[in-house]
Amino acid sequence: MPKLLPFRIHFEDPEVAPLDLEANDAEAARELAASHRGVPTGAIRKVKIIREKVDG
Repeated sequence: MPKLLPFRIHFEDPEVAPLDLEANDAEAARELAASHRGVPTGAIRKVKIIREKVDG
């Protein structure tokens, strides 16, 4: 079973809030975000992995 990674998806339209979700890879995250928001994948501006902040 592949490990799921946390992603934050940013959309071209500033009125569409960023979406956090977990997926296997960036392409899967892009497709999931598009289907969740009901937009084409071209409406996605940026897909980023959410990295944990480490104090130290």
